[in-house]
This record gives sequence, structure tokens and C-alpha cells, in this order.
Amino acid sequence: MPEILKILTCPVCGSPLAREDGSLKCENRHTFDVARSGYVNMLPPGKARNAKSGDDAGMVRARRTFLFTGKYDRLSDGVAKLISESAPERDLVTVVDSGCGEGYHSCRIARGVAASRGKVLLAGFDASKTAAEAASKLAKSLGMAGPRGIGDDFAGDAEACFMTGNIFSLPIREGSVSAVVSMFAPIAWEENARMLTDGGVVVIAASGTDHLIEMRSLIYDEVIKKETDGPSVPADFEMIRHRNVKYPFTLEGEEEIMALFGMTPFCYRAPAAGVERLRGAGRLDITADVDLYVCRKK
Repeated sequence: MPEILKILTCPVCGSPLAREDGSLKCENRHTFDVARSGYVNMLPPGKARNAKSGDDAGMVRARRTFLFTGKYDRLSDGVAKLISESAPERDLVTVVDSGCGEGYHSCRIARGVAASRGKVLLAGFDASKTAAEAASKLAKSLGMAGPRGIGDDFAGDAEACFMTGNIFSLPIREGSVSAVVSMFAPIAWEENARMLTDGGVVVIAASGTDHLIEMRSLIYDEVIKKETDGPSVPADFEMIRHRNVKYPFTLEGEEEIMALFGMTPFCYRAPAAGVERLRGAGRLDITADVDLYVCRKK
């Protein structure tokens, strides 16, 4: 049985899933079609708002444009290293990326963990169908997925499967996951605890005090720096590691500048005058400042 089917459950009734031709089906005949790109829509059916959930096509394009410059690679490298150091010893390291976006970081994390720990299965979930489809296409192009997508046989060391899903209620078997990744996304503590095996870890990437401070200073007339003590960790977890990743990089030209802007929350609430200042900057020296935390399930 493909490894992904050992941990996936039906989002309707919770039963195990099996691959039948071009679909995933449970014993109660709930059916989830595998798209040509390889992803599966695992959002609960019958809700019209699901069609407009998560990042839109413009934000997905912005993320791809910027992330493929490699200027955020240190972040996914750092997450992969922390998983390798902290996840329980198992023959197969199973990772859930909770809010995976277009899959760039997810695929790099899977490969990074596989390089030090051996075989890795990463299941990425995002509310956006556009993002999940882009992620699945990327995984296929990198040889990290079977040709028929989820549920297909895969013989490599680093497999990445992508689905749409609600990160607060994921179709993952209880106690089956080694690590959960949350990069700049809400943290579903209760759901993470349910999915994780004993000693499993949540690895969190969160903006530091100076993250993108130069961009913020151009956009807003006044920038307020907020100090953070890290995430509020519930009683069934303990924080075991904290690392700060801080480095400078340069954005060259309007396309790079606006691509990074387009994948941040700033694009939803920036004043028009600030956006014009940013667009006209031409070149921008900028700071990445990201805190990485590891929280272990007790």
C-alpha cells in the first residue's frame, strides 16, 4: 500500500481510503477525485465558500516568482534541519505541512529531511485549490510524486503529496505523524496534537521583530516594532528549541519587489501611496528575520 494511504482518512466519515482508478474512495463510497495535476480536494463537500478559500492565483504566482529566486531558502533549510534533529526516530519520517501554499518550501523540507534521516513522506495541505494544484505540479516536476498523483506507487526517498484541506480538521489518522510544519500560518494546536505520535514535534516559522523592516518602512508612514516571546504553547506541548534566522538580501527590480510584497499580508492593507513608493524603489536591500520554534508533544 502507498505510504500516503496509510495515514489519510476520509474527511467525511474518517474511514481509510484506497486508490481506485482516478479517485480515492472509502468503504462508505465517499469519493475524492485525483486531479490531472495529482492533488486531491479534501475540503468537506457541500460548502460553496470552499471554492474561494485561501490564496488566489495572483498570490500563488507572486510566491512562485519570489521563492524561486532562492532568497528564502535558508528558512526551509532551517526547518528541515530542526525536523531532522527533533522528530522521533522512525523508518519513515511523516511530515504534515499545515498551510503549504504552492509547495516550494514543502518540497525543499522533504528533500532536506530525507538527506539526513532517510525516507520521508510529506503531506501538504492548503485551503487554496490553486496553491495545492501548483504544489502538486511542482512535486511531479521534481520527481517527488508518482505519475498518477496521490495514492500512486512511489519508490524515492522524498515523496510530497498535496491536498486542499482545513488545517483545523485534517483527514490524517490519529498518532501517525512525526512532525507538523507551520510556516507563517495559524497553529492548530489541538489538531496537531491529535495527528502527532508521542514525542512528535511542531516546527513553527514566525516573523521576527525586524522581518522585512525596510519594506514596511516604505509602505507605512509609521512602523511599530513588536517584540515577541514566541508562540503560546498549550500544556500538552513543550518548547524544546528556538533559533533565529536573520540575514540581508537584495530585491532587484520591480518584479522581485512586488512579488515579495504580493505574498505578504501587507498587500491586503497597504495604503496606495506606500505601494507606489515601493513600486518605484527599483532596488531594495532588505532584512529577513524569522524565528523558528520546535514544540514537542508530551
